[in-house]
Amino acid sequence: MRQQTLSAVKAGITRLRAKGGASPDSLYDLVNGYVTVAKTVKSRPGSRVAHQLPEGTKGLVRFQGKFVVFANEVLESPDSEVEIEVLRHPMAPGVSIKEIHFATPFLGFLYVVAEFADGSVFHFWLEKGEVWEPGKTYLPGALVRPADGNGLAYRLESDRSGYVPWAPNVARAVGDVVVPTVDNGFKYTVTETTGSAARSGTTEPAWPTNDGEAVYEDANIQNPLDQNTTTTAPSVPASVSDRYGNGKNG
Repeated sequence: MRQQTLSAVKAGITRLRAKGGASPDSLYDLVNGYVTVAKTVKSRPGSRVAHQLPEGTKGLVRFQGKFVVFANEVLESPDSEVEIEVLRHPMAPGVSIKEIHFATPFLGFLYVVAEFADGSVFHFWLEKGEVWEPGKTYLPGALVRPADGNGLAYRLESDRSGYVPWAPNVARAVGDVVVPTVDNGFKYTVTETTGSAARSGTTEPAWPTNDGEAVYEDANIQNPLDQNTTTTAPSVPASVSDRYGNGKNG
């Protein structure tokens, strides 16, 4: 093939063949280059490798100031600028990722389409959750991730096993532990009772959610068909009552 040096392009890219061969004033195709305003041909600038992607990962996307790659297991990234997000097969967690077909930010998180080694394709929306903080109270349903990042996010589930949900007209004694009928992440311990037949009321209390707070529950022994009440007043009413102090569930 005859080599032709181009200094300027006058006719742009054309696939027409003139008699006598290709014209030195036009291009048939151009790869890794561009034509300037002055109609000269320049090579496209290259890039240098600045980061080493971890072995065993697939795909690459830029998100929140870092390069993100994907794996089906927790791997340690040797580069602080490269994050590894873990994508696991929903039915077979041990199956490796074959290919990442699509990855882009969507509504604040990464939306990823991954194909696994068994040929199945799944769509993921990677909620990252907030960074875990020591001493902070997290309620059920909260999504957190480790401060150093391991590619996983963790959703808090409350453990209510072994605790008795609140019910109306149940005998109470100091030390009894009760949890609300609707989980709020706290358990409540009876710290004091009044009267010889203390029991819960007919209406569930409005449970406090700050450590150390207490709620008073009144049961009307003289008129059991009357509506019983709850209060957060600091003094104990004259009628039979229970006093609960709250604490974190689990």
